[in-house]
Amino acid sequence: MKNDYLNMLASLVLPAQILDYFLISRVEQTSQEIHISLDEKMNPELSNDVHLESKGFMEAVNVTDFPIGDHKVILRIRRRRWTDLSTGKSFSIPIDLNVVPRDPILQRIWSFFKRNVWNHPR
Repeated sequence: MKNDYLNMLASLVLPAQILDYFLISRVEQTSQEIHISLDEKMNPELSNDVHLESKGFMEAVNVTDFPIGDHKVILRIRRRRWTDLSTGKSFSIPIDLNVVPRDPILQRIWSFFKRNVWNHPR
């Protein structure tokens, strides 16, 4: 029951654009921190391509968000790793939030996406 409320709270405080690309996979609360784990959604277009295979997730990156009450909020973001079976090259799909973020947390997340993307080879 407590985790249901934490998930609901997480979906309310996260930018809507983030939830277009990521699922909230876990929310944990300690006495001083709230950890929100976000996993990139499966891309149906890529998953239906016989030449491409999802190879799980890359190592998570932690982004510190604005505090909620007296709790520090940490977003744990995991991107999917794809492999092109015909070339053996790994990549992740670009994520475009289509905004110039004014919110500092969106700026940190946006800069993470811009610097940590391997473009699809096709």
